[in-house]
Amino acid sequence: MFLFAAGAALAGNPDTLPEGPGKKTLESACTPCHSLDIVTSKKWTREKWQDVVSKKGVHLSKEETADVVGYLSRHFSPKDRGKQLVEEICSFCHGLAKLRGQQYTRDQWENVTKGMIFEGAPVTDQEFSLILDYLAKNFGPAEEQ
Repeated sequence: MFLFAAGAALAGNPDTLPEGPGKKTLESACTPCHSLDIVTSKKWTREKWQDVVSKKGVHLSKEETADVVGYLSRHFSPKDRGKQLVEEICSFCHGLAKLRGQQYTRDQWENVTKGMIFEGAPVTDQEFSLILDYLAKNFGPAEEQ
């Protein structure tokens, strides 16, 4: 019932959640039982959100569960410096939607990122490493994630 209760508060003010894939599923699945602050006050890892949604996500399909977990982990997880860099630097030139569905190895991400730096992305050596770590972990082949 944890996620399903978020609907009570969300139903009254659905615009308080950030936009993005999974928002509508979260609103319809969770808000009938939970207040918004139960969700928005958490800063859990993707793994913790996966565990909670899997246990509480009554009648969610695998796709819906993945959408909700993805949404929650994007918006309500501890900030990772690599993620912040990707959000700040990469979004100068293109939307972050380009990352969805990508499954590159760290070496492949290194080549892609070097290309972006060549095109003008302002990245230090330390930031480069953090960006690669984040991309490989979150947008790499399943065995690397």
